[in-house]
Amino acid sequence: MKRTAFALTLLASAGATTAADWALVADASKLEFASSYDGEAFTGRFKAFTPTITLDPAAPEATRIDVSIDLGSADTGNEERDGTLATPDFFWTGKFPTARFTTTACKAGAAAGAIDCEATLTIRDRTVAMPFPLRFEASGDRATLKATALVDRIAFEVGGGDWADTDLIPKDVAVTVDLVLSRR
Repeated sequence: MKRTAFALTLLASAGATTAADWALVADASKLEFASSYDGEAFTGRFKAFTPTITLDPAAPEATRIDVSIDLGSADTGNEERDGTLATPDFFWTGKFPTARFTTTACKAGAAAGAIDCEATLTIRDRTVAMPFPLRFEASGDRATLKATALVDRIAFEVGGGDWADTDLIPKDVAVTVDLVLSRR
């Protein structure tokens, strides 16, 4: 009887996994976006964002990612464009200073290290569901999390008014996530 109870305890604990909490290594990480204006491509980045990440590649369904993004930290290397991004026609940082990204469900992807998540992104006062496939690789107490996603700016009313013309600015903005993490 004792052996049976012991064996059941071992089996139960072998199947249990604990997702790890990961901290951002800010100076080695990037959150970038790319688009174009009147046919001229540009890339920008958010200098300030705060992720909370819980992830274990052995239990991808336990993945939880929640990111607060300081929209006023958008930097495209062009002062005029950066100033325009802060206006009510775009991010309207005076009223909506942050964006929020949150995963809602995750599962194992097809390749090693791949995790397919469903997520929501809130910009201004609009929340939109989106797929978020990511790649996670851990080695000891360090890890990388990489992803690319297309964000429909029109769904968030980013680039409203005269800027809503998708011939001038494409509807989809490419977002690239390249994070270096350390285990907490």
